[in-house]
Amino acid sequence: STLHLVLRLRGGGKKRKKKNYTTPKKIKHKHKKVKLAVLKYYRVDDNGKIHRLRRECQAEECGAGIFMASHFDRYYCGKCGLTYVYAEKDEKNK
Repeated sequence: STLHLVLRLRGGGKKRKKKNYTTPKKIKHKHKKVKLAVLKYYRVDDNGKIHRLRRECQAEECGAGIFMASHFDRYYCGKCGLTYVYAEKDEKNK
């Protein structure tokens, strides 16, 4: 034979009032799609020879084909985080 055990649920708590938040939600950064972005990485000269315009990452996990972003003061790899800071040519720009 089968026994059915029925127990009352104790507690359970009351309904809570909806929380009023004091600060607005953070606006997330939206990725901007750039059409034909690969044209910024290579240039083809008159002879048909291809030149790379960006520096490639030297880290072992990246290798060839991973380009570094060129900022105003540094090169930065978005895959591994490697950063090269430009050597200051003239200190008067600071």
